[in-house]
Amino acid sequence: MKEANPFEKTLGIELYSTDFPGMNGRIKSCYEDFIVTEISPEERTLRIKNMETLNDWHGAIDTLIEGERDRFVRFIMQKSGLSTMDVAHILASELNIPRHLINYAGLKDKRAVTAQFMSIPASSAEMLPKCRLSRILIREMEYTHHPVNIGDLWGNRFKIHFREIDSPIEEAMEHASSLSTTPLLNYFGVQRFGVTRPFTHRVGKALINRDYEKAVMIMLTETSKYEPVELTETRTKLAEDFTPSEELLDVFPKSQRYERRIIKHLIKHPNDFKRAILKIPPRILTIFIHAYQSYLFNRLISQRARNEMPLEFPIVGDFLIRLDTTHSGRDSWIFVTERKLESCMDLIASGEYGLAMPIPGYATKTPPSEQTDMLKTLLKSEQISLIAFRNPEHRSLNSPGGLHLLSVHPLQLNVEGVDNQLILEFSLRKGSYATIVMRELMKNHPINRV
Repeated sequence: MKEANPFEKTLGIELYSTDFPGMNGRIKSCYEDFIVTEISPEERTLRIKNMETLNDWHGAIDTLIEGERDRFVRFIMQKSGLSTMDVAHILASELNIPRHLINYAGLKDKRAVTAQFMSIPASSAEMLPKCRLSRILIREMEYTHHPVNIGDLWGNRFKIHFREIDSPIEEAMEHASSLSTTPLLNYFGVQRFGVTRPFTHRVGKALINRDYEKAVMIMLTETSKYEPVELTETRTKLAEDFTPSEELLDVFPKSQRYERRIIKHLIKHPNDFKRAILKIPPRILTIFIHAYQSYLFNRLISQRARNEMPLEFPIVGDFLIRLDTTHSGRDSWIFVTERKLESCMDLIASGEYGLAMPIPGYATKTPPSEQTDMLKTLLKSEQISLIAFRNPEHRSLNSPGGLHLLSVHPLQLNVEGVDNQLILEFSLRKGSYATIVMRELMKNHPINRV
């Protein structure tokens, strides 16, 4: 296996799963270059409606809600140039309801055209057609007894347009086609850590260690060559002399609202780092913890590949998980023993189960095995323990861990070449990211893939 881009290595993404040279190139020259549609648990793939026929994406389409009245209304939300969270905040504001009442199954890219399920309380649904919306379509509204929840999807369908590639188009198409039969290491991609400021996992580690001052310092003083010079200079000065002031708020952009919350608290309460970090919403704090767990998982599967252990079929000491279900640290799982090895091979061959590795957390099981030895070595190098992920005082900083597929294949892969452009369509189960497919083909710096 080839060594990964040096930037990716800092995130535990240490290897490529393929040996062919990268074609470089760029994506997302326009929103339509990256299309993502959800696949429902019943394996229904949502479709994208042509924006040119829809009054430039203004307003909700449907005025009629189908079915007998019930507690919630589910609908398809199509967006362009907005994140899922952006849309949730917009709808909450327009409907005058708390943001947590806007439910969705998964987060979708901002620089893309996407379609996904959302739900709101039925009592607010009649206001949807009156909402002032731009770049958002709402369609196919229907009553439902339960809201849409995180994970309520089979996966996602992608259509990606690669431009300015270096490889001959025939060669690029051949390499792309080979991905359907190549196990790809199921890394958590760079979007989980950040590309311009990849610090989320380091903040997560500091929070796990209850080192709230370090978490604050990383957020406020970590510099990036992609930020304005004035902000970089301010961060550098702050690292040398940590004195929060009102002047800082004039430099930190409003888009960095969590950093601004921390600064405002520390102006009033100097050195109160714990309460300052807790000014960040719990769901964001949880993202930091999950980012660190993702970093550990990435390093684990990189080590397994380096050890030349199988990526699709189990050996004694491995875990299997049932595909297309949600897994947590307390889930039932199959531990592969010598006696069960053959039957476990059959379960994977049937497509019912997949080979998994731990996302470390306080509930992670550590039966005697080569996999457990790798995990213990990793935790020792990080100077962290599994019990550190237990934080009963703050649920947002408390994570049991779980099991996650070790490798994936892009499914229903379709490859097309037009001039010096490659168009790729494929499906991935939830929990896997299109970035793992894109990076194998492009093999360049991740900044070209955001």
